[in-house]
Amino acid sequence: MSSHAKDESATSFSGVMAGRKETFLAHYADALRELQGKFAARPGLLPAWSALEGFLTTEGKRLRPLLFLSTHRLFSAEDAEPSPAIFRAACALEFFHSFALAHDDIIDGSRSRRGQPTLHRRLAHLAGERRGENLALVLGDILFGFAVENFLLPGLNPRRGAAALRYFSTIAQDTGLGEALELALLGRPLEKVTEEDIRQTYFLKTTRYTFEAPLVLAAIFAGAPEPVLLSLHDFARPLGFAFQIENDLHEIGPRLGQTSDPADDVREGVKTLFLKRYHDALPSAEAAALRTELAQGHPSAVWSRVRKDTLAAKIVADLRQETAVNFQAARQVLMAAPLRPKQRAGLQALAAFIQRQTRHSEAPPNAATA
Repeated sequence: MSSHAKDESATSFSGVMAGRKETFLAHYADALRELQGKFAARPGLLPAWSALEGFLTTEGKRLRPLLFLSTHRLFSAEDAEPSPAIFRAACALEFFHSFALAHDDIIDGSRSRRGQPTLHRRLAHLAGERRGENLALVLGDILFGFAVENFLLPGLNPRRGAAALRYFSTIAQDTGLGEALELALLGRPLEKVTEEDIRQTYFLKTTRYTFEAPLVLAAIFAGAPEPVLLSLHDFARPLGFAFQIENDLHEIGPRLGQTSDPADDVREGVKTLFLKRYHDALPSAEAAALRTELAQGHPSAVWSRVRKDTLAAKIVADLRQETAVNFQAARQVLMAAPLRPKQRAGLQALAAFIQRQTRHSEAPPNAATA
């Protein structure tokens, strides 16, 4: 596909997504009212609900439910709007995402998300720092339960619904395994971390629940056969890998040579492909110094070394090229997949749309189009 054609299909897909988002948000508002009712029945929890509602309604891309709805339309036999039950399944993906963010922000010590306070920071004003974190953990657990409940609503084909819920349970577990692996790698010296270790965290934490889950779940609900589901799995893997690398680079790239404030991943010592490749490319003495700075928890020293090094800029450029290679690999999967022309074209447009996404919630405010 030419660059012009990719831009055109991405723009068209973006328009479709924007139209679908408005309808999704109406169903999402219904789900929020239902969730509010659970809190209203316990008046002592209304202040917590106020904080949670603010967190859940902060403007975001709603990427996962919109990918789900767009893919369901491609594979559905009827060329009609999804049923209310399908929209609520889309809501389930958004609630699961919010559950993951609430827990992830506590683990990372993040103070903001999408330009607004994280859930535990909102709750700190009510209950103090420690209790705010504890309450955010529990509210996240409630969101997980509510996500599952939204997969069980009447109106879904029982057999497909059961298959979707089984699949969703594996996605939830793998997301947790990815988070656990990332945390385990924090304590492992960088020279003993492999690229495969890092790729596994990317696959479990990003690819499976951000891309594979919306696509495969949508196809399951639409009754797609097993070979199609396997093709969507293969399509999602390079797509998610490219997206995660780009997400890392949105934190690193705009800060190189510009600011002494370390990127969040550097501050937390997260083992990213960028950091691993930077370490491995350094002369042995400098690599040893970098490992010492990481082990001693000196992110400013690490960042001071990285941000002025032309080697870091080269690695950023190389990784950007790698994202393009992965997007192309995703398109090649589609060419060999057992898909109808309309389905293949729709998924090609989806890939082009994802490739054009430049706004990441973890990126610095001035890096939206970096």
